[in-house]
Amino acid sequence: MIDLKKALAEDIAIGLEGAGFIKPDKIVVEKPDDPARGQYASPIGFALAKRMKKQPAEIVEAIVSHMPKKEYIGRIEGVGGFLNISLNPGWMMARLDNVITDDLGRDLNIGKGRSVNLEFISANPTGPMTLANSRAGFYADTLANVFQCVGYNVTREYYVNDAGGQVRRLGESVMRRILEIQGEKIDFPEDLYRGEYIKDLASRIAEETRENEGKEFEVGDLEDKEVLSNVSERAVEVLLGNIKQDSKEILGIDFDVWTSEKYLRETGQARAALTALREKGVVYKKDGAEWLKTSAYGDSEDRVVVKSDGDFSYLMPDIAYHRDKYEREYDKIFTFVGVDHQGLPPRLYAAMEALGYDKKKLEIILVGWMHLARGGEKVTMSKRAGEILTPKDLIDEVGYDAARFGMISHAAHTTLDFDLDSAKEKSERNPVYYVQYAYVRLQSILRKAKEEAVIKEVGETVDLTNYPPLTHTLELRLMEQIYRWPEVVSQVAKTHAVHELVYYARDLATAVHAFYKNVPVLKSDKLMLQGRLQLVLATRAVLGKMLDLLGVAKPEVM
Repeated sequence: MIDLKKALAEDIAIGLEGAGFIKPDKIVVEKPDDPARGQYASPIGFALAKRMKKQPAEIVEAIVSHMPKKEYIGRIEGVGGFLNISLNPGWMMARLDNVITDDLGRDLNIGKGRSVNLEFISANPTGPMTLANSRAGFYADTLANVFQCVGYNVTREYYVNDAGGQVRRLGESVMRRILEIQGEKIDFPEDLYRGEYIKDLASRIAEETRENEGKEFEVGDLEDKEVLSNVSERAVEVLLGNIKQDSKEILGIDFDVWTSEKYLRETGQARAALTALREKGVVYKKDGAEWLKTSAYGDSEDRVVVKSDGDFSYLMPDIAYHRDKYEREYDKIFTFVGVDHQGLPPRLYAAMEALGYDKKKLEIILVGWMHLARGGEKVTMSKRAGEILTPKDLIDEVGYDAARFGMISHAAHTTLDFDLDSAKEKSERNPVYYVQYAYVRLQSILRKAKEEAVIKEVGETVDLTNYPPLTHTLELRLMEQIYRWPEVVSQVAKTHAVHELVYYARDLATAVHAFYKNVPVLKSDKLMLQGRLQLVLATRAVLGKMLDLLGVAKPEVM
């Protein structure tokens, strides 16, 4: 399918050249608020008036006279400084068979085989995945789907923070709970992990130790670094195993690569990154620590990379990890982090630039908080209270499709208020139900057509060359929405605003529902029937592909 917005911008550029006008840096083509102005409009006259020292209307008139009259254009007119464009209904109808049979993303090919890495979720293996993790996961996974659709080679990656102080605290947390289980009276410092899962880990590790090694832990083990390290490793192994299982079986996300911070440390890659920074002359010593000159590369201040005790700061392994991704020669690198890490992007951008890499290859996307509501009241996410705490809890209550669709329905950086009641409704208030029900309605038309022997197979196409045009207002609106698909997907591939897919899916579903209610497809005369069935098939193809990109089901019935 052709990206009409892009094609029209190119046509306007030809008109500009023909009229002898200077081409602006960007030619804006947008969907007008008033349908009477057509399907597309460009404020090109206003954009050039000052530079060309001409009236906007005069500029538009000259552009129109020099624009190529492509077959997809039905009417072009200038109104003031606006150039209004209406699509050719005959062109839209004639290409419905291509919509049905072609690979919808083939003509976009924005990626051209280039490689892109998306690292996301990357929850610390010190506890179960959270709802915030799943929001980032669904958003990034959907963006990965879009990248694949438009011709990129995509790698989904998970970075495991399995080293450092947090892992040591995990081991001590489990050890203290083990000692409690064994009847010891043990203090439990505030900075340790306190979730119920720690008690579960403690019971499991204590039991395995008794069965496999025939020993009990002792209070003195709290001072034994080797024993604590062993407990930490075993706890991380269990928790990481749970994360891998939940990622695939609950979130439906398959990661291609799992990269370990511990591995980067043990193989010397973290140390090598530090050495590279030293050799670049961007590290200096102060107060017994080593500092990176991030302020020289856009950060608000310099940052510690080696603490005064000789251990890496939390930033240094992140630098080493991103250096590793650059060395793997991806064309584009995405890192998704929570808004509580909003200080990280300028530090990493600065570090990559200091290492000599192109920081434009890296994009760090912040993912906002998520709040749940039931019955108009905020849900306290507490496992003790039996409320929703994990992705599984949410999916068990509202279903996978409602959870995923809801989590990608707003811009990533915004706070998401997720209404549990509407997510369970079978009505327009439930966004995913509304969109999926449109798909079901298209399927029902095709099933009935097959039952009535109007078509042999549900996927059958018809050459519409000699059939009457589709002229009903709702038919035209539906076709207009169908042909928006390439521009929406292209835009998301460029802006990474995944939630725009949700908006488009809803617009397309609205057009389907109106068509279904008001256009009697199977009661049409024979000639009109074929055209309308072709429209249904094309719409099903586009809506089905959009549901695939969003990562939700295409139900046959509801």
